[in-house]
Amino acid sequence: MIEGRLLKSTVSRVVDARRSVSTCLVIILLLGPGVATAEDYEVWLSDQANTQGISSESLTGTHGGKIRIYESTDLDQDPPVNNPVVLDATADLFPNADATTGAHVSRIHGILPSPDHVYMALNFVGSGHLGLVDGRTKRPVCLFRTTGTTTGRQNHMSFWTPDGQHIIVANQNGRMLERVDVVRNQDGMPEQFVFNGTASLDLVGGPNRIQAQPIAVDMEPSDSIACSVSGAVAEAQPTTTPTGAPKQAVGLRALNAPICPIPASNSRHAFTTLGGGGMFVINVTATPMAIVGEYDLSVVRAAGCGGAEADGFMHLNTGTSGPNISEFSIYRFGLDYPIAPAFNAPNMPVPLAVWQDPDNGKVAGQNGLPVGTNRDAHGVVIVQNTQSGTAKYLHQMDRIRNNVEVFKLSPPWNNLSNRHEGTYSLTASGACGGTMGTTKTNDPTPDLADLSPGEGSKGDRMYVALRGPFPLTVSHAADGSCPGLGIIDLSPNRRSGNLTAVMETSVLNGDGSRNLSDPHAAIVRKKRQ
Repeated sequence: MIEGRLLKSTVSRVVDARRSVSTCLVIILLLGPGVATAEDYEVWLSDQANTQGISSESLTGTHGGKIRIYESTDLDQDPPVNNPVVLDATADLFPNADATTGAHVSRIHGILPSPDHVYMALNFVGSGHLGLVDGRTKRPVCLFRTTGTTTGRQNHMSFWTPDGQHIIVANQNGRMLERVDVVRNQDGMPEQFVFNGTASLDLVGGPNRIQAQPIAVDMEPSDSIACSVSGAVAEAQPTTTPTGAPKQAVGLRALNAPICPIPASNSRHAFTTLGGGGMFVINVTATPMAIVGEYDLSVVRAAGCGGAEADGFMHLNTGTSGPNISEFSIYRFGLDYPIAPAFNAPNMPVPLAVWQDPDNGKVAGQNGLPVGTNRDAHGVVIVQNTQSGTAKYLHQMDRIRNNVEVFKLSPPWNNLSNRHEGTYSLTASGACGGTMGTTKTNDPTPDLADLSPGEGSKGDRMYVALRGPFPLTVSHAADGSCPGLGIIDLSPNRRSGNLTAVMETSVLNGDGSRNLSDPHAAIVRKKRQ
């Protein structure tokens, strides 16, 4: 397999990098800030498959995960070169997680860069860890573990506020929204990452909820960056919102598992989608964080994970919430929300449903919806037409149908009923094949994606994680045939695209009969100095 052939060179590259950190820093200083350009970047791909404990007795392993890092110069080749640096989440980054936090890192769900693209936030949905890694050196900085509650602990995804002052963590099973504060020196460089326990917001509330306080581990004491926990997560938080409505209730907001807290450009509010439907707008700079806007199931449907701001509006999606349920919606929210302790009335202001599929909520095989034709919106990328300079388009992946729906975001906004610009298929090129153990081919199953920075030698393109045949999360919507990094080359007008290549990935099970690889997110890190 490709992965096996790359292993020796990958390991040597990682080891060499670790042995020569001081030399690298000297070279960076000598070269100065003008060496790297806006087009110099790398793509980080998170693979949820276990990499540790795989044996004939434990065919699928116990923990770990892989991060694959692709150089843009390799991806720009014709054909692209599949030669990533591969980091094992346990062996290379967090080998002492079990001893220091009570659990191994497990199920690396996604990665997001700090606004300056220096630090990478690694999110472990299985174990509830948040790992911070220096993107330049590929060395770990901090390891945190979220609050444990009576409903569990997780880190489904975390997001940096655009000003770089906070990381907002979706503790999905814990039903909490949590915050890491970034303390900077006079030059603006981080000197502390602090898990602020007093900022944590229980989205359910009630007595006897808190089972374990958050944990912080300083992975590199010599790097002059401290990692710590400040304060304690409060017990018996309110069970109602500021308006007096229940935070969680059947028919209102049935399951307050935070999915994706998308920060607005003001770095003050986060649009937090919920597993059971509804949505909270959170004032994330308040301590504790506070609800300032609330929406129920009658307005916002379930399980959204994908959001992006453009032209003064936040755009969010909702996707399938369970096996065979079809769901594909795009919402458009304004950004004018109050600062706590002020708050809005329920469901105000009303969002605009830019697009909703007519089969939303139907179950495959029932209500006239044929099996295999249901939908799942997941991941959002906004693309600007650099030729015209003004037109913007939202590209929305559909994990089940292997399509991308495109919506126009540019003004004029006098006609919101006709924003759909078209659909393109990721199966048309045939770039997606099969892999070991799968029973199908040409089923890309696109998940989280990101856009290349600026106009490179290949023009604008999207990089997307393609799921594997044995998905470890959301198995009802995310079983694909060609796990790997997908390359989507966009059309000149940016209103369509084509899956032109797949950088295949592999993690073999204990008897070598199955490829367990299950990439969930692809993210671009710009190589700014």
